[in-house]
Amino acid sequence: MKHILRLWLPLVLLTFGAPAIADDGAPDYLAGKLLVADTSMRDPRFAESVIYLVRHDSEGAFGLIINKPLAKLPLAKLLSQLDLEATATGAELELYFGGPVQGELGFVLHSPEFAVKGATMNVEGGLSVSGVRQVLRAMATQKGPRKALFTVGYAGWEAGQLEKELARGDWNVIAADEALIFDLPVADRWQAAYDRRSLQL
Repeated sequence: MKHILRLWLPLVLLTFGAPAIADDGAPDYLAGKLLVADTSMRDPRFAESVIYLVRHDSEGAFGLIINKPLAKLPLAKLLSQLDLEATATGAELELYFGGPVQGELGFVLHSPEFAVKGATMNVEGGLSVSGVRQVLRAMATQKGPRKALFTVGYAGWEAGQLEKELARGDWNVIAADEALIFDLPVADRWQAAYDRRSLQL
């Protein structure tokens, strides 16, 4: 897996793109919440997954898995691929599996105080999502977000699909929590989130 990452990660960094996640004025529904896979989840790709829901409206939903690490990569090497000088040569960046859709795309889920014009989407009442290249460029000058989670790929649902999965009991919905997303050890995130399912919204 690490060998594969080395092959396509530069492409991810240089060709950041995103599905249609722009705000079109439609209701947000569960955007900004966490989807927590139930123990009855039928799809093995989402077993014990915790997903931050970036968008959810009448046209479908888009989210990022926050508890499936892929690899740790040297930050200095990633910055050098962008011709940026590394200020913290020993630092590592943990890369996460964001979901099974379009694994060539990179996203950064981060704290909302950081934004890049034209490259950041603010989730109402929650966190923000930006392009990998833009966040790494800011990190090179120590102006990056306070907290960040780097992902490749995303989880996507067509119109009405997530609602059917919710009705079937595949997912629990809880309030998003920065500490759970960014600070809690990754191995503990699903259980901690699952234990909060009594707070389902």
